[in-house]
Amino acid sequence: MKDRVYFERRKFLKVTGGVAGLGLLAGCSGGGGGGDEGGSGGSDGGNGNGGNGGDGSDGNGGDGGGDDGTSTSEGGDGGSSGSIVVGALQPLSGPFTPWGNAHRAGLSFAVEEINADGGVMGRNLEVVETDTGSDAASADSSFRRFVEQEDAVAVTGPVSSDVGIRTARTAQDLEVPLFLHMSGSNEAITPETTYTFRVGLLPAATTMQAQAAFVEEAGYTKVGAIIGDYAWGRSVEAGIQENFGVEVDIRAAPVGASDFRSFIRQFPQDLEMMVATGHPPGSLSIATQLNELGYSPEVVTGPSFPPGVIAGALGDLAFEGGFTHVHNTDVYSDEFADVAQRFGEERGAQFDTHTAYGYVTGKLLAAAIEEAGSTDPTAIADATRNIEFDTLFANPIQYSENGELANQVQIYSQLTPEAPSYYPDGDFGFEEQFRTDALPALAPEE
Repeated sequence: MKDRVYFERRKFLKVTGGVAGLGLLAGCSGGGGGGDEGGSGGSDGGNGNGGNGGDGSDGNGGDGGGDDGTSTSEGGDGGSSGSIVVGALQPLSGPFTPWGNAHRAGLSFAVEEINADGGVMGRNLEVVETDTGSDAASADSSFRRFVEQEDAVAVTGPVSSDVGIRTARTAQDLEVPLFLHMSGSNEAITPETTYTFRVGLLPAATTMQAQAAFVEEAGYTKVGAIIGDYAWGRSVEAGIQENFGVEVDIRAAPVGASDFRSFIRQFPQDLEMMVATGHPPGSLSIATQLNELGYSPEVVTGPSFPPGVIAGALGDLAFEGGFTHVHNTDVYSDEFADVAQRFGEERGAQFDTHTAYGYVTGKLLAAAIEEAGSTDPTAIADATRNIEFDTLFANPIQYSENGELANQVQIYSQLTPEAPSYYPDGDFGFEEQFRTDALPALAPEE
């Protein structure tokens, strides 16, 4: 596969990220530390049992790069002339393919708009990418190649926590900023990491703070939770215990479980809210099996799946079963509608919350380079830490010293079968259930 990708209208290859069922998510489990929206604690390329790691199917993660005779000019700052290079570590194969496809589409659209408007500091942005297959070692190898051979000034794309944790250390080692698509593990950002920045996913502790506010506003008193018995699930459990003002009945299930009926039957029939966020690979099955057993909680909080995944896996239940889509993107804003309409007209596809994460990353990076007045990676990282960037999120993007999102609003929506006005051919719309106040940045763990 060629890694250098020029995002132009005539060359853009449209990709889709929908799924037709639960099968894709069977590999989204994890068996070790960390975790994120896909339960990536240890095995994002695994078989759903949380025991085996990614398959390493990058295909080119350690090769010499280069492909068509074009390259950036020499130097460690994106080249002294020509394009400014950004690396993209995308999961374009394996269980996280919908995440990778959505991020890729949004990033490409942002880069296209930036370049059409004169570029950054008078130079075009150029994206070089690789398919990591969610394999941490391959992602590390590709990151180093992007920087050392392609002169990349920044890198983006990780979804799984394994990849996020590994590449955050790579970013620190190379002193090159990394923008995480997802990777919700607290362990991705530590007191020692100053070059990694979250974009699309708040960590587990902050998300449970948000859901505690959801419970309080709704006045729920009968709340249950099913967590995965691994680091992400236990982080969610700790967050529930620390933040919820009501007693929550928490049940721990194996991370590779697919049948949750025995756990569900232990909850009262009049359950008002089920927290399934702590078991990402099982959350859609939990929603389905609650319905099969006659439970009808008003809300089932899931992880941050792309909405196409939810709609494809749950069918009609996605629109009427209370399953929430958790997102930072404010899909109810005029700014989102404007970008989504342009995207739909150009691409003939629906712009959604996860496409927006790629778009936001491209625009954020361009703003940071302009703010730094330099393509030096350290200057870009410094500018990002000090930025206040108004974008498609409810609040402007701001960061703590260690790259945690500060003052962000987390939004909970249910999908609707009605297409949005900005894209009448869409497969779903959104109905807001809850949004938080501004949430503080999580202090990195020692």
